[in-house]
Formats: sequence, C-alpha cells, structure tokens
Amino acid sequence: MPRRNYLMRLAYDGRAYEGWQRLPDGKPSIQALVEKTLSSVLGEPVEVTGASRTDRGVHAEGQAASFHSRSPKPLPAILADLDRELPPDIVVKRIDEVDPRFHARFRAKSKLYRYRFHVGERPDPFLRPYSHHVRGPLDLVAMREAALLLVGEHDFAAFTNAKDAETRRSLDAIRVEEGEGLVDVFFEGKSFLYNQVRIMAAALLAAGEGRLSAAAIREALGKGDRRSLPGALGAWGLCLMEVRY
Repeated sequence: MPRRNYLMRLAYDGRAYEGWQRLPDGKPSIQALVEKTLSSVLGEPVEVTGASRTDRGVHAEGQAASFHSRSPKPLPAILADLDRELPPDIVVKRIDEVDPRFHARFRAKSKLYRYRFHVGERPDPFLRPYSHHVRGPLDLVAMREAALLLVGEHDFAAFTNAKDAETRRSLDAIRVEEGEGLVDVFFEGKSFLYNQVRIMAAALLAAGEGRLSAAAIREALGKGDRRSLPGALGAWGLCLMEVRY
C-alpha cells in the first residue's frame, strides 16, 4: 500500500496527562498514548504530529493531528478500533485522508481557545474540573475593553512565562460571552506563547473584578512588564476548541 497522510480531530480531558507532547521520561501524554494505540491498531509504528502542544491539564474539544500510514484498513474500522482501545478521556472524533504534504501544525491558519469562568456564590463539582470558579459579579464591559487592547500584533513579553523566546505574536480576536452562570473568553490566533492564554485570561478576570484597569494592561503590554500582571490561571479552565485550516 502507498504511504498515506491523515488528519484526525481529537477531544480529550487533560486532567490525567502531562500535556499533549510526548515526554522523554515516559510520563503520560496525549501524543504518546495516541501513537501507541494507533501503532497497535494499524500494525506499524506511527508518529503523530499535533497542531498545538497543549500544557499539562489543558483540555481539548478540537485538537488536530496528522500521521502517515501504509495500512489498508478503512477509516471506519480505524475509528471503531480507536474507540475500543483508547481510554474514555480521549476520543478521536474523525479521520480524513489529506494531501501528502499536509502538516497539522505548519498548515494551521489559526487556533481557537476558550477560558471558562463559572460565576456563582458556590462552586459546582460538575463544573470545577473544566472552569475557574469566581463569586462574581464580573464587569463584562471592563473585560471587553481590556480585551480590545490585546487584539492585533504586539510584543506579548508581559503575557508569557517563556524564557528567551521571540515574544511577538498576532492575536486575531477575543470574545467575551456570557451564559447561564458562565463567562467564556475565546482567544483566536495562529500561535501562542507558553502560558499566554492563561495569563491573558487572568488579566481579563482582574479587569472584570475591578482589580486591574485597562490603562494598567495597556502599560504592561507596552513595557513588557510581566511583574505588573497576575499569574497564569489554572489549566483546568482552558480548552482548545478548534484548529482552523
């Protein structure tokens, strides 16, 4: 069989894993487990390339990854075998054959992340693993005003814990949406720095609680002053929603 290229879409609960990326010390990762399972299902060694290297504990509803295979097994059978062999906290939602030169990370045009806040007097045990609880109320106007300052191309040195990295990035959009007891903040861009989304979410939360002004966020962004902003929020509230091609 000729070597074919495939794109798969995955959803996972990140709580039990050290993140997406395969680790040299053998700690549990999404990539390592998916590669091991695919290799078993297809009867050949398989390497998987993810579109985004989500951090430890981060969830995904729309991670994308590509891999090559010479297996003649039809896609419905592959999906059925993956459903049977993968743990219940990882699901391959679909697989499509793609151009031989397709690369899940390099071909991505943008990635959409959501940071979820549960707003209420008391925590909810069913929301706790997937949201950051705040008593509220939140000033959504202030959050949206602060969000506008971050959209566009900037040096995001103040919004990352990365060391010695190129910190200039372009942020396409931020949306703050309110639901019943929830406030979701969506961040869209082609690439993000280490902890960038979680730090931006922390800054917007501080703005919504009246602890940080839009002017202070503007100043921190302009000066690259990480010390003037709050720390990154917990990974459990963050979810990779979609990778767009």
